[in-house]
Amino acid sequence: MEMPSNPFAILTFISAPAVLTNASCVLLFGTGNRYGRAVDRVHELADAIQAGSMESGEQNFRVRQLGSAERRTLLIVRALTCFYTAVASFVFSTLISLVGAVLVSLQNSRAVNLTFVLAFLAGALGVLAMITGALMLVRETRYSFAMLREENAFITRRIGQHS
Repeated sequence: MEMPSNPFAILTFISAPAVLTNASCVLLFGTGNRYGRAVDRVHELADAIQAGSMESGEQNFRVRQLGSAERRTLLIVRALTCFYTAVASFVFSTLISLVGAVLVSLQNSRAVNLTFVLAFLAGALGVLAMITGALMLVRETRYSFAMLREENAFITRRIGQHS
C-alpha cells in the first residue's frame, strides 16, 4: 500500500475519529440528562398512582402515561447504548490508526492494510451508531411531545368539567 507523503493525511485519519468521539460524548451528556428526567417522571407517576387519591378516570389516564413514560425511557436507554457504542468505536479507530502509523515506519504493508481496514470499519460502526442514536432521540422527542399534548388535553377537559 502506498502511503501518502503528506503527513496531514495520516493526521486526518487519526483526528477524525477523535473529533467524532467528542461529538458522541456531547450527545451522551445530553441524553444522560434526558434519561434522568425520564426516570424522575416515571417515579412521579408511580408515586401518584400508588397514592390512590385520584378518581378512576384520572388513575386510568396516569397508568397509561406510566406505560408511555416507560417506553420513552427505553428509547433513551437504546440511544445511550448507541452513543456509548459510537464512543468506543471511535476510540478503537483512533488507537488502530495510531498503530497503523507506527507500522508505516516499519514498512509492514500487510499490517498497515489490516489496520486501515479495521480503523475504517470501527469508524463506520461509530458513525452508524451515532446516526441510529440520534434517530432514536428524534422518536423519543416526538413521543414525549405526544404525551404532553395528551396530558394537556386531559387537564383541559377536566377543568372544563369543573367549571
